[in-house]
Amino acid sequence: MYDKIVDILCAIKEDQPELRQSLSPEMDLNNDIGLDSLQMIQFMLQVEDQLNVTIDYDQFDYEHLRSIDAFITFLKSCQPQGQPIYEDAKP
Repeated sequence: MYDKIVDILCAIKEDQPELRQSLSPEMDLNNDIGLDSLQMIQFMLQVEDQLNVTIDYDQFDYEHLRSIDAFITFLKSCQPQGQPIYEDAKP
């Protein structure tokens, strides 16, 4: 899942080709990566689409953006859109 999120971030921040090498699981999605508000919306929509998950925005909190790992932990608690969100999950 981490690799997929990195792919999404790199696609959104296409003006920063060096981003992929600098990303780590501890990086803050707002402060370190610097997603603006439009990029954050694009990121969330692409995560939902590409990972087949429905983000519960009632449960979503700024704390979930403190690191890529924290965001992944939050995603694992979200409702799948009919398909598993992890590669090794069984339907």
